[in-house]
Amino acid sequence: MATTVVSPPSDPAVLARFAQIVAEASPTPEIRDAFTGAVEALANGTSVRIEPMPTLLTTGQAADMLGVSRTTLVKMLEEGKLAYAQPNVHRQLHLDDVLAYKEQMHAEQRAFLDEMRREAIADGTYFMSAAEVDEAFREVRAERAAARAAGLDPDHVTWSEDA
Repeated sequence: MATTVVSPPSDPAVLARFAQIVAEASPTPEIRDAFTGAVEALANGTSVRIEPMPTLLTTGQAADMLGVSRTTLVKMLEEGKLAYAQPNVHRQLHLDDVLAYKEQMHAEQRAFLDEMRREAIADGTYFMSAAEVDEAFREVRAERAAARAAGLDPDHVTWSEDA
């Protein structure tokens, strides 16, 4: 099966009927969610691309899915961040492992961004304008340069509020 691109139908009743057929078929949650997402996208006027996906991926395919270079993916494999098989010269990754890793990375990124937001709110910088943030960074850089000029390690200096 080749890649198929589906444009929204001109008659919305077609989508309603298709959604009903999917619901009546009682598919697995993954299949239901995929079709429901496609129907919602089409109902919102967005085209949908449907294509087959192998369950065993090459390093190039896995790297593309994760949005990293093949070299970076190979490093990740060598560091044990992702499971792979090497039945011959080439490494193979299971699609489910790559998708789980991608979701884990997104969850970690969301948690990190949430923590940054909480810290920014706590220290009063969350609602600063870009110009105010730039000025704050200039001040910090100047303080660090002054510490270095004084022979101090700026990473181990305690800064006072009035300094």
